[in-house]
Amino acid sequence: EDDVATRYQEYIRGSSGGNGCVVIFPPCPFISEADYVADLRENLEPAHADALIASAHRPNRALFDLANAVNDLPMHALRRNEIDKSIVTLGDQLGGSERLFSSPVPLFYTKHTARYLTAWITLLPFALYEPFASTLNHAAMIPCAAILSVFLFGIEELSIQLEEPFSILPMLGYTGTIGTNAVEIVNWHLKWMK
Repeated sequence: EDDVATRYQEYIRGSSGGNGCVVIFPPCPFISEADYVADLRENLEPAHADALIASAHRPNRALFDLANAVNDLPMHALRRNEIDKSIVTLGDQLGGSERLFSSPVPLFYTKHTARYLTAWITLLPFALYEPFASTLNHAAMIPCAAILSVFLFGIEELSIQLEEPFSILPMLGYTGTIGTNAVEIVNWHLKWMK
């Protein structure tokens, strides 16, 4: 029983690929390579960290380590099979995420939209001239054009952020929560075993 508890604690610390694998799944452009390597060395045992750092495709290596860690756990084969299915699903979702991340919207579309919007807003006062003829010297046209410009350029800025959401999503917070939840589940199991 103590041996099983020790093995669970090793897995959750990441020494056999457990919790440490979660951090590497999303490509993180906002984490430097040095910080990434330091995080791996802190959370994984040296052999696993070196293997992960040296691998050509780190997510596949992490999935491999995770599958091996699950296979080493003392549990019923049916439960292990269900966890393996989840690892396969995770790998499939990872592949889809990598395709989305590596094929952003072409820069031409963004530039073309910005140019078209700029031309449209530049010509907007000419279109508003007649509808605002009843105002004093067409003075109300200026705030109307300014408000429309702010809203339309705001929508265009939002669309640029939606094209590349990974830089604004709190990915480290997500993975930290996943790790905390995994630790909590293992601790529940260890208490249950006693």
